[in-house]
Amino acid sequence: MLNLTIAETIRLLSRRMTRFFPLALAVLMIIGGVIAFFVVQIEDDPLSFVDDIVALGPNGEISVLGPMGFLIPIMAFVIGASYFGADEKTGMIENLLTWEPRRLRLVAARAIGGSLSVFVIAALLSAFLVVVLLVLTTILDSADGASEVLGEVALAVIRSGIIGSFFFLIGFGLTLLSNSSIASIVGFLIYVFIIESIFSGFVHEISVWVPMTNAAAFVDNTQVVNGGLRGDLSDHHGPGAAGLLLAVWTIVAVAVGSFRFARRDIS
Repeated sequence: MLNLTIAETIRLLSRRMTRFFPLALAVLMIIGGVIAFFVVQIEDDPLSFVDDIVALGPNGEISVLGPMGFLIPIMAFVIGASYFGADEKTGMIENLLTWEPRRLRLVAARAIGGSLSVFVIAALLSAFLVVVLLVLTTILDSADGASEVLGEVALAVIRSGIIGSFFFLIGFGLTLLSNSSIASIVGFLIYVFIIESIFSGFVHEISVWVPMTNAAAFVDNTQVVNGGLRGDLSDHHGPGAAGLLLAVWTIVAVAVGSFRFARRDIS
């Protein structure tokens, strides 16, 4: 099992999608940092790394990784969905389906190796964003006190890595279920930009349970509120419950996908 997990992890890391997506996000972070640098130069009062960027709250709330609470889930989902989808496209899935007694071992190996790999990738990307922001504020002489909040920032980076693992497994499980990475990815993007961004705003009873909202709350260590047009903005549940809810979404997606894959016919 260990050798199989290592082999599948190497296969994942050798894929262009696994390398391209994180690299593209890293480049965007650099470009964003450069643009922010010139914008801040125009302002009379430069942004403070501690007060404005990290903005650590009394209960541990943190905002430095706000963008990653949105970008990491999308990246991780696409990597997870395309993992089995690549085998479907090349016809290799037919060979994998001949592993009748070992199908779940293969799923487990890919789930374990992939989730750990994406955890590291997501955490490194989040840490890279922190470094870009820290360098920017250091150049502007507004990074005073940064060392005092690095512990909380490190915890946020770890939470971002966990979110990456969750969404990798969700994308992985849904592709096992649908047999199509394109269907999984397109469906997820439609869900994110239409269902969760628009529809859930009208039905706050749904908005507090959806994955992306809870991912952002978990990364930022903030409360999930009763938002939307009919919500009263009161706290619904905390970041710990948000993480547990995402774990439930993950377990359901992988379990249902694995059940479907284990019983799939060769055709």
